[in-house]
Amino acid sequence: MSTPLPAPAARPLPIRLRDRVVVPPAPRDTSIITGFSARTPERIMVEVPDPLSGRPTPLAVWHYGVKSPDGDAPADGSADEPGGHGRHRTPMVAIHGFRGDHHGLALLADCLPGREIFLPELPGFGHSPAFPDAPHTVAHYVTVLGSAVEALGLVTGTSAGRHAASPPGRWRRPTLLGHSFGSVIAAQLAAADPDRWDGLVLLNPICEPALTADDSTSKALMSRIAEGYYEVSAALPERLGSALLSSPLVVWITGTVMAKTEDRHTLAYLHDQHQNYFSAYDHRQVLVEAYRASTSGSVLDVAEQLRLPVLLVAGADDELGSVRGQRKLARRIGRASPRAQLEVLDGVGHLIHYERAPEAAALISAFRAELGRC
Repeated sequence: MSTPLPAPAARPLPIRLRDRVVVPPAPRDTSIITGFSARTPERIMVEVPDPLSGRPTPLAVWHYGVKSPDGDAPADGSADEPGGHGRHRTPMVAIHGFRGDHHGLALLADCLPGREIFLPELPGFGHSPAFPDAPHTVAHYVTVLGSAVEALGLVTGTSAGRHAASPPGRWRRPTLLGHSFGSVIAAQLAAADPDRWDGLVLLNPICEPALTADDSTSKALMSRIAEGYYEVSAALPERLGSALLSSPLVVWITGTVMAKTEDRHTLAYLHDQHQNYFSAYDHRQVLVEAYRASTSGSVLDVAEQLRLPVLLVAGADDELGSVRGQRKLARRIGRASPRAQLEVLDGVGHLIHYERAPEAAALISAFRAELGRC
């Protein structure tokens, strides 16, 4: 069902025609968008084995800690747990989307101030170097992320390996979240061992393979244009292909096409994020491999293996997945999951993490609260 809009964090600032051509400066204080203060994460470098050769390679994980009112790390529970600080802590592991890094989910983290969050950057993006030997595929991403959460002591049976940055106290199974391409990786990770996770949140889930969105000719056309763009970039000489992939004009067009917000601050923020971080990848081959991985499957591939509670949050105008496709995905997940909940937000597309972070966070908190009472 569609979820109505709650009251905005601040009165929207109307977008002028010139703002869509010459993007205004992004707000320095993101609370004007979210209504929450910005959180500052700590970077943890975790050593994981290359999925092909086993050679050790570093993986960056950004840790959003939770502080108690006196400024110390709480020994008991996250503030958004039912009943306040309980005996256990339920952290969240969040996986960003294609061409992203940890910055893409920063607003969502801000809107969950009582939640401890671990946000790994996929190999080849952000501060995580590319695999030394393995190709960048969904299966290989799943393998190294599984190794990372074990190294951090976030999953059952590995508490002895907990990183020093994590506060003391007993752990509950973490909640797993994935956005866009990250939803495919998160679903595969959860399907491989559902008992490791307390619940799964899929934000803008990839509900159908690329080029098969069945409710819009324009969506299929956009997918084919994107496919051609990456394949042409891969075929060009290295310098020219890399320049095309990181072209500020192409990045601006992508943001302009996908943006649905009517708020000037949000529009400026998402364009600023794309320009600063959309090209934060190691080298061209990483990006081309990751693109092919992102279009080779969907959450639907493992839907009936998700034997854990699942929350899906989709945009009614999502360019990468039809509402009909999201409903089909939710039904398929419901065959195995004890709880499959789909929420469709009107007036937004594939950028829920930028444009509707407070609403998404509220849905996640409500989902978590219900799990806590089960």
